[in-house]
Amino acid sequence: MENSLAQVPVPERHVLERRLTDFLEERGLKIDDVLGETDQGVGAPVLAVASGSVLAGFGNHRSDLDLLLVVESERLTRFPVQSHRHGTLIDVNIRKAEAVREHTARLRDSAWPRFGSVTQDAWNHRRRTIKTTTRLALGLPLSVTEPWDAWHAGLGAPWLARVVEQWWTVEARRLARAARLLAAERPMVAATRGREAVVAALNSRAAAAGQLYFTEKWAGEKLRASADREGLAALREVLAPPSAPRERVARCLGLVEELTGPVVPLHSVLRWATGVGAAELEDRTVVDRWQLRALEVHRTGLPPAGGEDILWSGPPNADPPPDIQRLFVHDMLWLGVAEPDGEG
Repeated sequence: MENSLAQVPVPERHVLERRLTDFLEERGLKIDDVLGETDQGVGAPVLAVASGSVLAGFGNHRSDLDLLLVVESERLTRFPVQSHRHGTLIDVNIRKAEAVREHTARLRDSAWPRFGSVTQDAWNHRRRTIKTTTRLALGLPLSVTEPWDAWHAGLGAPWLARVVEQWWTVEARRLARAARLLAAERPMVAATRGREAVVAALNSRAAAAGQLYFTEKWAGEKLRASADREGLAALREVLAPPSAPRERVARCLGLVEELTGPVVPLHSVLRWATGVGAAELEDRTVVDRWQLRALEVHRTGLPPAGGEDILWSGPPNADPPPDIQRLFVHDMLWLGVAEPDGEG
């Protein structure tokens, strides 16, 4: 899944400065007001970056300003702060420097997706890491110390573009697989997953064209910035409410195939969803989600709930056994996808 970009297309500094200045002047603010938010009582940041939709050029008058701070601290974890001190929302996110280095290196160097690492928590962690890394890469450094200036410059290397495009392509395939499994019993839910799959595929297409801003909701702006009229037409089509959900699912699955092109045949991986409990009763198992609703399947010997055991895995066109598929259809299982080598 090679991206043709030699470097991540980061806007020139004067463009980022103008976008930030326009945003601040419209609200009667100055850059010193933003710099003042870098002091959150956890130490001086080694890297402070203004980022988000404003710096990407997609923001509007309702947008907030994202401020990412990287701090040398042994105790700090993910630390969000929402500041309204100046009458404008500045969303301050503080990250521990060691974790930022480690997670970014893993993005760059580790093969993905693999069976052993495809869990719901790991999937969400990768999404968050890509979001943080791309916002650091595409944002405007307000302050930086050595050696973080060189580290930040390294985010412009082509590996980041490959990681972003790969994420969207794999996510599109995962959501399309979910839509196919849901279509027979829950066509409206399947149509929703199909729409999400197409949006992910369009984000992959935009990433291949150099639009790496990492969020679903700006897909249209990214396609517009890429002058991708075909992509915009596909987006308008799938955002319209479906009058025939099953037909919409089939259409979305076809669009995902067209948009993502030939890829490694990712296998399905079904694990327990977060919040699931299971109890065996003679020849059946009662499975609940957050103790709010339950489902009975005529099977025993399922892996313990709350673990990371694989309940079923199989190639792209294979379906799980009916009782396992029923658990997925009723939201008791999480679906991941992984490259077939290493399947247990």
